[in-house]
Amino acid sequence: MTIFVSAGEASGDAYGAALVEEIRRLSTTPPAVLAIGGRRLAALADQLVADSSSWGAISISQSLKVVPRVLGRSPRIRRVLKRTPGDNPCVAIPIDFGYFNARFARRAKLDGWKVLAFIPPGSWRRDRQAKWAPDIYDAVSTPFQWSAEILTKMGTPNVHWFGHPMKQLLKERRKAAPAERLNQIAILPGSRKHELANNLPLIAASLPDLPGEFALAPGTDESAFRRRWKELAPGRDDKFTVGDSAGVLLRSKAAIVCSGTATLEAALCRCPMTVIYATSRAMLLEAKLLRIKRPKFVALPNILLDRQVVDELVAVDATPRNVRASLDSILGDGPRREAQLNGFEELDVQLGPDDAITQTARLALEMLGVSTQT
Repeated sequence: MTIFVSAGEASGDAYGAALVEEIRRLSTTPPAVLAIGGRRLAALADQLVADSSSWGAISISQSLKVVPRVLGRSPRIRRVLKRTPGDNPCVAIPIDFGYFNARFARRAKLDGWKVLAFIPPGSWRRDRQAKWAPDIYDAVSTPFQWSAEILTKMGTPNVHWFGHPMKQLLKERRKAAPAERLNQIAILPGSRKHELANNLPLIAASLPDLPGEFALAPGTDESAFRRRWKELAPGRDDKFTVGDSAGVLLRSKAAIVCSGTATLEAALCRCPMTVIYATSRAMLLEAKLLRIKRPKFVALPNILLDRQVVDELVAVDATPRNVRASLDSILGDGPRREAQLNGFEELDVQLGPDDAITQTARLALEMLGVSTQT
């Protein structure tokens, strides 16, 4: 028996690692684990087929830089998919990661694997889901109720809404959260190289005279990061924590967060935030040449609630003056801070139960034909 978990982004790596742990905990006969992922999955898998920790990218110009890395691992991934099934029950579990995992799922299906989509690409969309889903997926665990409804109407088999996996990841951490928050700013600058390059100068020019604590992605070179920050913000005495963004958010009064999954984590940690995404000249030129229109919202809390709950300062709006004004408005008790906290409560309810990872693990084992422990 084999499962093959494929994750690209840091969030997918965290979800995938938690899923593997639950599968092993619940299974009477644990399956072999293959993985495409980052440090968390690498630590748990029997075989890391490809390290995807540097594959994440936004925009065409940034994506082109990672294409050689992805293509370089593709032949090995195809060989592993082709040689594994036989009479061996196998389930491929793609976790989000858009186009790459769409191709991975299609190839796995052709090579005889059952495919369980965990957080299918574009599942946050309320108007449509991937049109190819009914042809590729044998089962789906989606984090949004509307996604499950649309996929079911499309004819996708065995679709489930178990809630959002982020809630289970944070469940115990939220219970143990300190009653009083520190008068500090949580700083989540992003995990991709180009995000750090663009966001750090903006953050350095925006922070008020309060201590900050950086929540750095697993695998970050903390020493190199500290040196770069000292160059940008000499004289500041900020803290640095690697691999524990939840802890940083749960003890901080407010946050400055790079747009992405971290905004959802901040909301569930009840940490009011200012969302940023600074862009390079190349990214701005690309958007202009391709006539790319900015979507209605870019921050997940705003997308999911379909209204602006948190400030979004993106591209030309991402200026030190704007960021500082936004932070000032949520650091003290007042209507802006209260509105965010109320929105986060509403979002928590919308995201459903807090055992999605456990239920998805049970589904995977069911597809393998393995009995589970109670």
